[in-house]
Amino acid sequence: MEIINRIAQNNRVRFFLVLFLFFIANTVQSQDQDETVYLNMEEAISMALARNNQVKASEYGVLQARWNNKNAWARMLPSVYLTSRYTWIDDSTFALRDFSRYFQGPNSPFGFNIPQTVFQSSFVTSLDVNMQLFNGTLFYNLFITEAQEEVAEFQEESTRRNIIFLAISTYLGVLKNEEILKLQREYLDLSLLNYEKAERMHQAGRFSKSEALRWKVDYQQQKGIVVNSENQDRSARAKLCRVVNLDMRTNIKVDPLIPRRILDEGKRMAALPDEEIVKMIHIDNETLIAANAALNAARKNEAISHLVYQSSRANFMPNLSLNYSYGWRENENINLDDYSPQILSINFSMPIFTGFQNTTTLKSNYYGYQQSKENFQDQLQNVRFILTETVNKIINLKTQLEISKVNIEYNERNYRVVEQQKEQGLVSNIDFIDAKLNLQDANLQNIQANYDFISGIIELYYLLGKINETVIR
Repeated sequence: MEIINRIAQNNRVRFFLVLFLFFIANTVQSQDQDETVYLNMEEAISMALARNNQVKASEYGVLQARWNNKNAWARMLPSVYLTSRYTWIDDSTFALRDFSRYFQGPNSPFGFNIPQTVFQSSFVTSLDVNMQLFNGTLFYNLFITEAQEEVAEFQEESTRRNIIFLAISTYLGVLKNEEILKLQREYLDLSLLNYEKAERMHQAGRFSKSEALRWKVDYQQQKGIVVNSENQDRSARAKLCRVVNLDMRTNIKVDPLIPRRILDEGKRMAALPDEEIVKMIHIDNETLIAANAALNAARKNEAISHLVYQSSRANFMPNLSLNYSYGWRENENINLDDYSPQILSINFSMPIFTGFQNTTTLKSNYYGYQQSKENFQDQLQNVRFILTETVNKIINLKTQLEISKVNIEYNERNYRVVEQQKEQGLVSNIDFIDAKLNLQDANLQNIQANYDFISGIIELYYLLGKINETVIR
């Protein structure tokens, strides 16, 4: 009976221990899911540059390219190897190979001894030096790896600028969705009040069934709009978490204030004539390539492709190498004896016929170079096209902002007038709802136009390579 009680007590202990661990695990998971991070725009940019995986990968890419270049130089240096070999042969093979036994010993019919050269257990050690005196492939590889290092640096800068652009764009997207959602929730509350009022008026016999249903439809529409905006808000926050490399479950709270310098750029751009905005992208190719890190990397890739093509000619060149060996005679122990043969050799090889391998490689690399040239030109033209589209978008949004200000002023005045007329019974509920919806649309369009205009400016400076000094200076 005592044993049974102990077993029961142990089981209870285990049960409570498991329950406690389960509670702790759920508490930790709940804390992770409910974690809140507060960010302003500068903090979002800094966090993205410090934590984003693409930025880290590009930094490692630069380090790899630098070590590849050092490796190319290292291949030009001599290599030194200490080689030691141990060999054992069986008895029968040893007896057949060791002819010296016939010439040794006091009973030998010959008057001389032959040194033993075959051992059943033998050791041989040598010090070998190899050095390339001339190898065209190694020389070209120096230039290729140096160019690849520059490409990696340009790609790192391009990635850095892209992450800055994404951090600002997603941050502005969160702010835009917050404002839109706040406005739509206000209209939802207003729609609910109007719907409840319409129901009371219908029950009192002052509204028809159609008028009451019209307010109900308006309320349901507003609910659908709010749900859609909430989804967009969650998506925008998830995208910001992705850019700054936070867990998707993190609750991000953003500072609603946009940095003053960005707002000042928006005001300055809004005051510019359309022709001045268009002139911003009228720059020559060299200036655009120098400013755009991605284009710089693409042009360097074209140069690498040309170097690879040129390096194919090295397959037709001779190779010249030097080999030096300092060895110790093979014997039955690992000791280094005093007999040390030395060998110095210079090797020269010249390809005469390689089954057309060199020719086909040269042609293949030539067309690869031509392909890279065309791809670079296409990328350059694509950037110019995107610049044109961005400028056109900025000009259109600038016009929309001017219109939206007037539109809001008109719809606010119209809404107040219709509201007063409705209280006096001079207009129908449908007219009042239409006036309310028009004001809502005007406010929404103004919010979207404002944020899209700022985002368009950020995109323009990103494409022109000015996002560092203009946005985060």
